[in-house]
Amino acid sequence: MAEPRISGLNHIHVVCSDLPASESWFLDGVGAELVERRESRGIPTSELRLGGIRVLLRAASKDENRADGEQRKYGTDHFGLDVTDVDALVEKLRARGIEIAREPENSPRNRVAFITGPDNLVIELVQPR
Repeated sequence: MAEPRISGLNHIHVVCSDLPASESWFLDGVGAELVERRESRGIPTSELRLGGIRVLLRAASKDENRADGEQRKYGTDHFGLDVTDVDALVEKLRARGIEIAREPENSPRNRVAFITGPDNLVIELVQPR
């Protein structure tokens, strides 16, 4: 019998203060595709596909304790997406009104930029060099 192992990333789950606004940002802003809208345990949820990755957007439930304002919680800081041309993509996203949190720059192994989405979600755009 084979040794159990992690075989891949299944999805990214994002809790949203405004589900329709977040969905619009992902669809119209960064080019995600809508897979379906449904309820998950009675809470509206949108399933998207972004760069081959499954992204689940879920409305916040009434009893969830969310961080206030700009305060960040411990845990996930951001997620990164592979891109083919970070400079060109940043200009395309800027033209769509997407907030560029950090302009393209070289890191030791990649060319990177950061964008900010709804609820201060941070996404790194990574172009391997």
